[in-house]
Amino acid sequence: MFRLMPMVARGVRGCLLVFALVSPISAGSARSAADAGAFLTELSDRAIVQLTEPGITDAEKERRFREFIDEGFDIPAIGRFVIGRYWRKASSVEQQDFLAAFKDMMVQRFLPVFGEYSGERLDVGLVRPFAVGSNIFSVSSEVDRPRGEPVKVDWRVLQSDGGYKIVDIVAEGVSIAVTLRSEYNSVLKNNGGSVSALTRVLKDKVAGG
Repeated sequence: MFRLMPMVARGVRGCLLVFALVSPISAGSARSAADAGAFLTELSDRAIVQLTEPGITDAEKERRFREFIDEGFDIPAIGRFVIGRYWRKASSVEQQDFLAAFKDMMVQRFLPVFGEYSGERLDVGLVRPFAVGSNIFSVSSEVDRPRGEPVKVDWRVLQSDGGYKIVDIVAEGVSIAVTLRSEYNSVLKNNGGSVSALTRVLKDKVAGG
């Protein structure tokens, strides 16, 4: 259970799959694509600066990372995707409890990854619609490191209500969202489809470090 998460976390630092679609882009889509790329550049630059500031406490770093998650990632959309059809079967209380535990898990897993960066910069490359007419963009990028080869990262960025949110990262050819969906659905099936049971598993995982 959750056996792929350390690999996925390392994959954000490691060599990641670059994805590019070749469908034509309209003028409106081109502007949206450029905005999606600008969103990712600004967000990553600010996050790296804030999370690697010398002298900040672990508590402050976590607080900043939680703000970064809220601002940059569509946690509700990702959460709904990773539990699939079980989302509709859960009560509103179960849904909110799950999303809170899911966010805690994301913070625990990925704060150490982002916190290890020092002097890196995310250079955004090709931005394309994920599919024809889609409001999700595939954004390829490279992390330019002071030492070592650049690291390729592929992001899925959702446009909605005039803003942008990250909904997935592809690491070493593996979608984080799809990986979590597979793992969580296994837990759900083994617990009669209970979202509360999955939430308890996540809370135990976070508490265990």
